Amino acid sequence: MAMGMAVDSVGELAFPVWNPIRRRFPPDSPFFASGNVERELLAKQVALDLTEDEISHLQIIVETESRRISCPIAGCLERLKSLDHFEDHYNARHTASCSVCSRVYPTSRLLSIHISEAHDSFFQAKVARGYDMYECLVEGCGLKFKNYKARHQHLVDKHKFPTTFEFFKKTQLSKKRREKLQRQHLSKLKHKEDKGEASSDAMEVEDKASVDGLVSALSTLTTSDTTPSNVSFGRRHGRGLTFVPRSVHREKRTES
Repeated sequence: MAMGMAVDSVGELAFPVWNPIRRRFPPDSPFFASGNVERELLAKQVALDLTEDEISHLQIIVETESRRISCPIAGCLERLKSLDHFEDHYNARHTASCSVCSRVYPTSRLLSIHISEAHDSFFQAKVARGYDMYECLVEGCGLKFKNYKARHQHLVDKHKFPTTFEFFKKTQLSKKRREKLQRQHLSKLKHKEDKGEASSDAMEVEDKASVDGLVSALSTLTTSDTTPSNVSFGRRHGRGLTFVPRSVHREKRTES
């Protein structure tokens, strides 16, 4: 609202008195712009009525998540609640882990046996020559066997292992991984087929060009090219007198 200052009857300025004047703004006036923005923001917010217990529980969850310890091993995304949990996780997952195929074993001895049997070419060479190289998996049993099946039978009979036990079980690829490998294989086959078709087309074009060139070369040849201009039979006697002038030859012919 605007204010007006009163003037006395004498014409001099008296004590300032402000009189209110009503001003009207249209609905789309910039005067309401800031209020409209704030109203829109408040309308989009959802008010949640939470009790004190719920608020404290949410705070505990947030604090617990913020205090979690992330495993520093590359590729491991585990988040542990405390140092004790992290120590147990590290001993169980990263102490006896194969660096080649990332398999995890409960003890370092089993890890050593796995590395020898799966990734050691010297071990395979000794097995091929008939040496007893497959150690018993039970610690304290020092027996060795010539092959994997003999050791497995020993574990079942002597140490009561289940018949379904497999020490070196091949990992099964996930469905997504199998589909990806299948797509790669199909793309390679298609690329080879396209390459083979392109090479066959190029060979056909080259063969056609060579045949056309041969036909054109044969068409240019005629019998006159290979036929001599004159044919003579017998022995030529005048070869030794080629240096004698023609007049001498004529005189000899007239005398004879």
